[in-house]
Amino acid sequence: MLERKILIYGSIGSGKTTFSKEIFSGLPLFELDEINRNLIEPGNSGYIELKKIISAEYFDDDGHVNKKTLKVDLFNDNRLREKIENILHPLIFDELDKFIKGKDSYVVISPLVKTVLQKIKFDLKIKVVCNTNLQIKRVESRDNLEKNIIKKIIAYQENNYELVQPDFIFDSAGNLDVQLIKLKNIL
Repeated sequence: MLERKILIYGSIGSGKTTFSKEIFSGLPLFELDEINRNLIEPGNSGYIELKKIISAEYFDDDGHVNKKTLKVDLFNDNRLREKIENILHPLIFDELDKFIKGKDSYVVISPLVKTVLQKIKFDLKIKVVCNTNLQIKRVESRDNLEKNIIKKIIAYQENNYELVQPDFIFDSAGNLDVQLIKLKNIL
């Protein structure tokens, strides 16, 4: 594969991480969701900043961020979401800057498309999609969230993609062999 800067994006439960790890395992992968999870672990910079601005109800007895409670409230309260994003997004993008520095090829897996595209020029943008019902099932089983919250998250993320033109759309529930042939043609 030629030197490529690849963006993989898609809303929650679309299969973007699985797709990326299977198809682009030979390239350095940077997953923004994983970085976010690491940042909010006790003692890390995101955690320290969150402790300053959100109430104790968002922390478990052991001190960890209660991700489910926080996620539910983030998508029911725009002001809270903005506050959290204003703290975590700069930290995530600092990590992204460190990751891409000096690299000619990499894959960025991101639900934050507009912001990422403002920072990096990608050679290839791939959107991962799937049937909404399957997406909801995946997230319900993985994150134990209610359907209405999952639908809000999907709508919020999909709205973020409105003006982004993907070079390729990969249906994670579709025929893998046919899609891989098409994908190889553009790589």
